[in-house]
Amino acid sequence: MTPTKPHVRSKRDDDIVVEFGNRWALFGGGSAEDIFVTFGWTEAQYFERLQVLAGRRFPPLDDALRQRLLAVCAARLQRVDHPPSRAAKGHVDNRESRPTTRPSPH
Repeated sequence: MTPTKPHVRSKRDDDIVVEFGNRWALFGGGSAEDIFVTFGWTEAQYFERLQVLAGRRFPPLDDALRQRLLAVCAARLQRVDHPPSRAAKGHVDNRESRPTTRPSPH
């Protein structure tokens, strides 16, 4: 059995990650579906990679774009790590607070 060679990222791959991030930054980043279709990665994988790339001084990004990308990464990674509760999304489960109705024995 031969060991598998890990995928080597090219500069072009990194450029595509940054370009995608730049295109979607004003909208809070691409959707999980767009990320998966484009890269085959989860949201967390994509934003972790973008965070590494944006945190570097190369590729050369202007400071405003760098800060915007890092802010989007931080927000999305926070959301992936700690998704909002159902109540925060407007879904409230009132089953426990509702009185149960039981048929009367008569």
